[in-house]
Amino acid sequence: MKTVRNLIIAVLCALGSVPSAPGAGIAAAPVDRAAAAVVNGTVIFQDELDQFVEFSLSHRRGAGRKVTDEQKKRVERQELDKLIAMELLAQAGEKLNPADLSQKIQARRQAIGSSVPRDGSVAAPPENRLDNTARRDVLVDAYLASRGIDAIKVPEADLRAYYEKNKAGFKKPETIVVQHILVKVDKGASPETQAQARKKIEGIRDRIGAGADFAVLASEGSDCASAATGGDLGEIQRGFMPSEFDQVAFSLKPGETSGIVKTRHGFHIIRVMERHPETVRTFEEMRDFIEQYLAKDYQRRKVEEIVEELKRAATIDIRIQ
Repeated sequence: MKTVRNLIIAVLCALGSVPSAPGAGIAAAPVDRAAAAVVNGTVIFQDELDQFVEFSLSHRRGAGRKVTDEQKKRVERQELDKLIAMELLAQAGEKLNPADLSQKIQARRQAIGSSVPRDGSVAAPPENRLDNTARRDVLVDAYLASRGIDAIKVPEADLRAYYEKNKAGFKKPETIVVQHILVKVDKGASPETQAQARKKIEGIRDRIGAGADFAVLASEGSDCASAATGGDLGEIQRGFMPSEFDQVAFSLKPGETSGIVKTRHGFHIIRVMERHPETVRTFEEMRDFIEQYLAKDYQRRKVEEIVEELKRAATIDIRIQ
């Protein structure tokens, strides 16, 4: 049921990733704990909501953004909506009386516990909240599975329509299979050192012109790690090497060898072995990717529909202002 749980994370910012979460079946709040909301008689406590709000706002603060009172209020309501949705799903799952409930809760409990870092950077949740979180997750999974959320199929026509609409994004860029020989020149090298490097690369160029084997010369004289494979860089696209290298390399035909090319790394001689023009990946190549992407979107929308359905049948008392 991992797929369903990942879906809940995507749709509702799954609560297991933060320090604690309200569990189903808490009938009433102690007098010293304020209620943020009551869902079909089950309390969502303000102090628990505050933890989720703080967790969400910490990302904004971490990015150096100031959080206004208005933003905090908006985040508080968003987080409460998520808590209410999870509570509704868990309550619906409770009514199913899922088989092997205790075993599944124990397995989920262990999974949550093992995800807490052992270095003490994150405090382990209290045992009762760990149990509540595990129980909630299992009940939510069971209910969504009963509604067929993990069996949703994307129609073939929708897959093809998405492909046609986004075909420009499925381009495979032009590539070349290339070898090179590098005589390295460090940044800030003296004029004398640069002159010695150029003299060396000119000598290699002359030997290539006389018919010497490019791969042998690369293995003997190149300062690049690719010397071990005869200067072979494999199949590359623009941007893999410096722009001066690309400008020359992508202008060569298969079998052609460049003159001396200067980049920040030093002096190169380039040979292109193969060219592969830009193409658009076929629907068959992209089908699995598109299906996985759209399936998540279809599932997300289905979960949202289910939550709205449960809300319409529920008694929800919002206590926050």
